[in-house]
Formats: sequence, C-alpha cells, structure tokens
Amino acid sequence: MRRVVFVIFIAAVAAISVFPQSGTPGGEKTVEQKYLSTSVEIGIISELAAADTREQKLVALDSIEQMLGDGKIKGGDTQIHTVLKGLSGEGISIVVRESSRKTNDYPEVRRRAAKLLGELGGENSKNTLIDVTLKDNEPMVLSQAVYALGIIGMNDKNESLMAIARVIDTDAKKAVVDDNLAVASLLAIEKIAKKNGGFAEEPDPKFIYRSIISIQQGNYGPNVKKWAGLLIDRLKQY
Repeated sequence: MRRVVFVIFIAAVAAISVFPQSGTPGGEKTVEQKYLSTSVEIGIISELAAADTREQKLVALDSIEQMLGDGKIKGGDTQIHTVLKGLSGEGISIVVRESSRKTNDYPEVRRRAAKLLGELGGENSKNTLIDVTLKDNEPMVLSQAVYALGIIGMNDKNESLMAIARVIDTDAKKAVVDDNLAVASLLAIEKIAKKNGGFAEEPDPKFIYRSIISIQQGNYGPNVKKWAGLLIDRLKQY
C-alpha cells in the first residue's frame, strides 16, 4: 500500500510540474495538456500493473476502467492494450516463482483484464483474447474472454468463432461442466452473428453449430440447454 501511495504522490508532483497553470483563460486544458495528462495517468497505471502484489494490479485495472468510462482512452489504444495484455497473462504467460512456487497466479486480475480488453476493442485486443482462450484454463477467465470476443465482434475467417468453439468443446467433455462458461459462449456467438450479419463462409462455420449442439446435449443445466436450442433457431436467419 505504501508503494501505491508513493507512486501516486510522484505522479501528482509530475502532473503539477507539467500543468502549473490552466491552458486557457477559462481554466480548460489545451489538447496538448490533456494528452500529457493522460500519458502521466497511463504511466502510473503501467507501474502499478508491473508491481508485485495482486492489490496493485487491481488498482491499475480500476484506473483503466475509470479512464475508459470517462472517455479518456480511445478504442484500441496501444499503450493500454499492452498493459491489459500483460495483466491478462498474469500467472499464465507471465510467471513469477519463488522456490519453484508460482506467486502470481491471479485469476481475478486476468478476468478483469479480459473484460476491459473487450471494452477497449480493436484488432490487438481481439488477438489477445483469442490467446487467452488458448492458454488459460480458469472457467471464470475463459467466460469473460469469450464474452469479450462477442463484444468486440471481429470475426475474420471465423477466428473468434473457432476460439469460442474450442472453449465449448473442451468444457463439454469434462465430467463437471460450467454453466456460466456455456452461457457466455452462447451470448458471444449471437453477438458475433448480429454484428456481422452471420458468419464467414470460410472456413465452413458448421463447426460452431456442432459446438452449440454439444451444449444442448451435454451435462449442462436445463435452461442452458434450452438456450442452446433456441440459439440454433435464431441463427437460421443468417
């Protein structure tokens, strides 16, 4: 916590030195000042994301969420994407060990990073989320990743659909399946279909119907299975 306070204090000093006075007579900052202010905030976020503790990483995610909500970050921002990419792989792609013990396995950090990647959008975010579906095995992270792919909606050559299908097919084969993961996948599939007016012709999208049917015929709850059947009917319009 002391580190967090110290970093914020340093950032505040930096911000004061960069903006000693208002940029216009009305007190509003100029475009250049707003850009520099945002850069300072992103610098703070990057430091927090790279810190050792789970709490500092969550503070970084809180800050990104706030900036996205305030419209301070443009869709697809590469700096923020780099931060979120690192956080989405915390404990998976980025592993810290002490005495052979992994010390940075933070599923909640990865889940929230996946959520914000969906809100950030863009090609880079889509590619990172597909990577998450390939490497992570935590259901709550996978649920958020597939749903975020649906939010972004990009599906060139059915690549997002293929990622979602892999997640469904892996889960459906388990002795204990995850209803939340199935629901997130079904929602994502429908979002992608709506945003693209259907699916790409190549590769043949029949694979996604097989995955939906695996939910319909699997060990999922009755409402989830019913939802899968209804989705197949709705997809016929495309």
